[in-house]
Amino acid sequence: MSTPDDDRARAGFTEVLRQAPYRRLLAVRMSSQLGDGAFQAGLASYILFSPTETATAPLVAGALSATVLPFTLVGPFAGVLLDRWSRQRVLLLSNLARVVLAAAVAGLVLASGGEFDGPLLVGLYGLVLGALTVNRFILAGLGASLPKTLDRPLLVTANAITPTIGTGAFGIGFGIGFGIRLLLGAGAGTDALVITAAAVLFGTSSLLALRIPRGALGPDERTDASATRAVAAVLAGLREGAVHVWRRTAPRNAIGVIGAHRFAYGISVIATFLLARGYLADDAESGLGVLALAGGAAATGAVLAAVLTPTVVPRLDRWRSDRPGPRMVGLDRWVTLALLVAFAVEMLYTLGVAVWSLTVGALVLGLAGQVVKIATDTHVQRGVDESFRGRAFALYDVVFNAAFILAAALGALIIPDDGYSRPLYAFIALLYLAVAAAYVRASRRAARPAVERVR
Repeated sequence: MSTPDDDRARAGFTEVLRQAPYRRLLAVRMSSQLGDGAFQAGLASYILFSPTETATAPLVAGALSATVLPFTLVGPFAGVLLDRWSRQRVLLLSNLARVVLAAAVAGLVLASGGEFDGPLLVGLYGLVLGALTVNRFILAGLGASLPKTLDRPLLVTANAITPTIGTGAFGIGFGIGFGIRLLLGAGAGTDALVITAAAVLFGTSSLLALRIPRGALGPDERTDASATRAVAAVLAGLREGAVHVWRRTAPRNAIGVIGAHRFAYGISVIATFLLARGYLADDAESGLGVLALAGGAAATGAVLAAVLTPTVVPRLDRWRSDRPGPRMVGLDRWVTLALLVAFAVEMLYTLGVAVWSLTVGALVLGLAGQVVKIATDTHVQRGVDESFRGRAFALYDVVFNAAFILAAALGALIIPDDGYSRPLYAFIALLYLAVAAAYVRASRRAARPAVERVR
């Protein structure tokens, strides 16, 4: 028999989008991630797809690691501060800071004339790391703020919509950057223009944050401690958050599985960049086109995950509900299916890869990855207390991004410069299979105490 909460959870996108606070937060995310996409398109064009430079596995791995390193290092500080500062002010001021940093990056790119070496390169990387560090506060703040904009039963649907639309906005922003390059031609001036467009979008996001009342996104209770004292308490706060998450089975299992997924996916992403730059393309221009196809397909898969998840999860929840013994919830079954589909795609790559198969595989992997993220967001939001939510999301982000950095480190050593290796894809496939098996076991073990109490 369904409960009122179940009925609301299945109400779909219409009820979620009817919530005005949610729409305002979504507008901030969309404009911010449109800017992210344009910003990273400009950087990718300038560094990885330069007509005068050749991409190698270490170069690609290093560049991609640089984009997530601030997320890992700043994540703990973001969590502690998000439980103390107004999250609306974090969204407002962080986007303003990114306007300044992106404009400075555009100036350096233009001044370099296409030669990225020497002091200019050091300054460029410093500014890029600064912009990405600030972005950590924005994304963590968006995740921690979401439950304050709608009722708890709508979180599954909201978590299907929100990060997926954000991913789609990122893809559109990247596509805009790619389109500007096609229209105006490759060159430092074009790359600087794309990054300037990103700065405009960051400013738009900051203005949209003004539509949200200052205290509307939490936290509900804030200490009077200064920011300096808050930063000094980072390690203690992280420990408390980790203990809190560890004692809650569903969030703990979900963070573990997304870390393992991110490691496998990270190796595949680095290989995709190299395939687009070498194995599947003869020059930088055609390589960027292949990458744009793969990126667009992955974004489409993420959108499909958003459409399918609110419908599929309730059905999987009812599937074989009359069987005795511990039973996985529908969300966890959906994650398991996603991991098995990712296993199948990576096994397909062991037979060979072409532009069409890379594109189809990117769509499927984008869907699978977004399913895992929707589930993890939901388990963390539902399973931790409000006073720990910022720290829990910070811990989640550290795992998410540290796994990618580990993947990049391994990828730099084992991925050939043209991106293709049958043993490599077999390794990734078997890793997905092992993660799926471990998640099934952990989910059933978590369900067993509840069954025994009923008996």
